[in-house]
Amino acid sequence: MMTDTRIQGKIIKISKSGWGFISSKEIEFTRIFFHWTSLRQDSVPFLELRTGMPVEFIALQIPGKGWRAVHVRVMEKVKMESTNDEPETTVSALPE
Repeated sequence: MMTDTRIQGKIIKISKSGWGFISSKEIEFTRIFFHWTSLRQDSVPFLELRTGMPVEFIALQIPGKGWRAVHVRVMEKVKMESTNDEPETTVSALPE
């Protein structure tokens, strides 16, 4: 099963061997595998990835193997800006 829908999640494990796992509320109770080659070129380099980083990806279900993430892109974290003593939340992603 493949969808062109981008899913959001966060990195839950990174291996120095070049792979990791992502969790997502959209695919519950599942660790979604990704390989360093699935990381988009315009994203953060693999060696700079950290647990907890928010990501966006396309999910593939591989028969007999489970879920895989492709076209993985790290998203910027939510920024809090203060204007007139009231916090304003903005969310943005790295350019495509």
